[in-house]
Amino acid sequence: MSGVKQATRQNSRRAASGGGASAKPARQPTNPRKELVRDQLIDIAARMFDEKGYANTGMGDIAQEIGLGRSAVYHYFRNKEEILAALVEAEALAPSHQLKHLIEDDTLTSTERLRRAVTDGIIRRLSSGSRFIFFSRLEAQIPDHLGELYNQSRRQIYDFYVRCIADGIASGEFRDVDPKIAAFAVIGMANWTSRWYSPKGSKSPREIAEVIADIALSGLRMPDHVNGDISALRNSVQALKGQVDLLEQLLP
Repeated sequence: MSGVKQATRQNSRRAASGGGASAKPARQPTNPRKELVRDQLIDIAARMFDEKGYANTGMGDIAQEIGLGRSAVYHYFRNKEEILAALVEAEALAPSHQLKHLIEDDTLTSTERLRRAVTDGIIRRLSSGSRFIFFSRLEAQIPDHLGELYNQSRRQIYDFYVRCIADGIASGEFRDVDPKIAAFAVIGMANWTSRWYSPKGSKSPREIAEVIADIALSGLRMPDHVNGDISALRNSVQALKGQVDLLEQLLP
């Protein structure tokens, strides 16, 4: 995952600098405390972008809100565009790369892929505090060069769900439904959790994720009696193949 994180950060930085290949990367945190401060900066900036507007929020405003000197903030981010790029990375780029690894894992069934995608996505979303909600309202303020990257990543996430559901239908794991509509339904269920989740609730993010994944899969999964019929049919086909092979051996 560290390689994915590094690559997505590099992509975000290139996008934030206009796509230039020679853009100088900002200094990155090297210890847990710096990582914590960096995350706090992103959270505060997301809230301020949401409340004041991206164009009306400066690095000085962010520094004052977190209680750091302006020069100290520049140790983490060179400008507010880099902060927004970090938000794009966290909410779109990193998830799309994780889903790409899932779809390429041949050891997983479509059911397992979908469950992993839903649970991992919800846990990540509910563990990011209110950042996801702020970011969803910031979409209209994302600059064009970052917006293109963000929209491309969202499309990749949607394409993953469509392909995963279509593969499950082809393998007999899922009912014959419209994969595109089903993909929107599953994504919507997962995204909406951040609107009503409360850290003070009785369920942890993982427990909530498991419930949502169960509901999503129960709506897609082939009924048990149909699965039994398919299994019996496959066994019959295998038995017939064995009998044909035996007959072929008996022929002169």
